Order: sequence, then C-alpha cells, then structure tokens
Amino acid sequence: MDLSKLSEIVQAWDRGPLVDAQAITLGIENRNAFVTLAGPPPKRWVLTLRDAPPAEDALRLMMALANGGLPVPLPEPGRDGLTVQPIRDDLAMLIPVFPGTHLTQPDSNALYTLGRTLGEAHRLARDLPGRPHPRNLPWMTAIAETVKGEARSVLDYALALQASWALGAALPQGLVHGDLFRDNVLFQDGQVSGLIDFDHTARGPLLFDLAVVALDWAYLADGGEAELAALASGYEAERPLEVGEREAWGRALELASLRFALARIAAPKKDPAPIIAWLARWADAPPPWPGKG
Repeated sequence: MDLSKLSEIVQAWDRGPLVDAQAITLGIENRNAFVTLAGPPPKRWVLTLRDAPPAEDALRLMMALANGGLPVPLPEPGRDGLTVQPIRDDLAMLIPVFPGTHLTQPDSNALYTLGRTLGEAHRLARDLPGRPHPRNLPWMTAIAETVKGEARSVLDYALALQASWALGAALPQGLVHGDLFRDNVLFQDGQVSGLIDFDHTARGPLLFDLAVVALDWAYLADGGEAELAALASGYEAERPLEVGEREAWGRALELASLRFALARIAAPKKDPAPIIAWLARWADAPPPWPGKG
C-alpha cells in the first residue's frame, strides 16, 4: 500500500484529514493500513484496499453478528452512504479499530471463551443464505495437482476421503466465518473483543468453522488436550452438537487442514508444511471429538 496516497483516499469519508498511517503486514489478499483521522473526534481506523468488493455473504454475516451483540466492526459509510468506495483502480473500505490484541499462545480460558463466542455466532447465522464455499473439491484438486512428492500423497489421500464424505454436506449447515485464525480475533481482558476479516464467509458445515479454530488455536499453536476440551466445552455451552457431528470431527479437521494447506500452496506467503504434517498424522487415526459425549 502506498501510504503517500492515503490522504486522498480518506477524503471519501467525512472523518477529518489523515493524521497518521501505518501499513499492516498480516494480510494476504488485501492491502491494509491503520489510519488515524482527525475527526472530530480523532479516531483510529483500518483502511482496506481491495481488488473486488466484499461478498454479500460477508456483509450479511457481519451485520447479523453485530446486531446480535457480538464484537464485529462494521464498515463505515462514506459521504455518499456507500461502505465500499471506488478510488482509482481500488475499492476502499474504512473499518473502526476495535480494542484488543491477537493471542499467539492462547490458553484454555481463551479457547473456552472463543468457543462460546463461535457457538453464539453459529446460532445467529445458521439460517442465513449464502454461496457454497468456493474452495470446493475441483478447486482443491486443481491446487493439489501442482504438488509433488510425499506431500502430494498426503493431499490426494485426504481429498479422496473428503470426496466420499461430500465435504460434510449431510451435517448441520450455516453461514460460517471460514477463517478464524488467531490473527482474525482480538482479545481484551480475557474476552473476545473483535471478530474480523470475513472474506471467507460462505455456507458450509458449522463444524468446519470450529475445526478451523481447533487447527490454528490448538494444533498449530502447540496446544494440547486441555485447550481442545476447553474449546469444545465453550462451544457446546452455546450450541450443543447434533447427531453425527461428533463422529465427523476428524473429517471436519481434515477439511479445514486441506483448504488452508492448499491455500498456502496457491498463494505462497505462509508455509503449508505444518498443516500437511498434521494431515499425514491424522491419515490413519483421525482425532475424536474432544468434548464430552
């Protein structure tokens, strides 16, 4: 992101001139910066530049969760009332900064709290319409075909299992966030203070969302049984799993791992090897549901 052009971009909103700007390096698909606008009152925002507008599913889910009381920052309308502003060759969005920090080493309390938040989100989002997940079997297969060696064998085996499982089509479905990695959740004073980055929102198994959290917040964060059990307990305090979901836990973990390993192969900014290693470990012994029952 060219920070020198931000003063011009923020004029699309009546929030005062640019005071300060700092590029955000965490994003993969969009260009983001923290900006402080003079107001009044002075306020800090995230300015996002996109190549394509956000999916209607994302905005629908964000609105539903925010209206339900969950900490979801909504895009700020510009002076023309539109939340997405076409500026030169980009589409710009201005989103308020919520308080909190990303957890790099979450403990059991954090997993329990996030589990409850996700369970509540799924209750709010279950009946919302939306597109099928774009990272479907054809997409995953096409990416896997670019891989060679032992990793290819691991991916092909997991793909075959997913094909026979139909990506969990028989499980309870809903509009899911789809990307609740640690860098998309904010915590403050032990509570979830922000859910961000809804670009992967789509209809799919609710269990998939929970598996994404388990993958990144426990398995990739060197967590253990206590953290996984806390996540399961918190989630079921808000939405008890239905028949068949517990038995499908291993397949859901596999689906989450496949999609994100292949996404990292397709856009090589993060290493897919740690996720592929978990897929290999689970090939013959998928983990059971970590909760009670």
